[in-house]
Amino acid sequence: MGKSSSRIPAPTVGAVTIGKVRYEQVRNGLLAGFDQMGGYLAAYDVESGKQLWTLKVYDNRRLSDKEGDVQDVFFKSMKAQPDGSLLIENEQGKRFVVDPSARTSSAAVEQ
Repeated sequence: MGKSSSRIPAPTVGAVTIGKVRYEQVRNGLLAGFDQMGGYLAAYDVESGKQLWTLKVYDNRRLSDKEGDVQDVFFKSMKAQPDGSLLIENEQGKRFVVDPSARTSSAAVEQ
C-alpha cells in the first residue's frame, strides 16, 4: 500500500504511562492484523515491554469509492485523567474515554 500525497502525516501522540502500564496508539492497525488503520490502543507492561492487550477505541469505516489513506483517522491527543481513565481525541475532534480496567471505550460526554 503506497503513501498518498493527499494525506497529511498522522499527528505524533506520545505514550501515556499509568502505574505499571504504558498506553500507545497502534500506528498501523492493518499491518497488526486489525480491520482498520487507526483507532486502536495498545497496553504494554512497563517492566517487560510485553503487550498486554489492544482495544478498538472507535470505528473508522472506509468508503470504497475514495482513496483509503485519506480516510484514515488517528489519535490527535491522549491524556491520563485523575480517575485512571484515558481521554483520547481523534483527528475529527471526537473524544473518547477509555477505562483501562474494564478495557472499554465510550464517547466522551461533552460538558
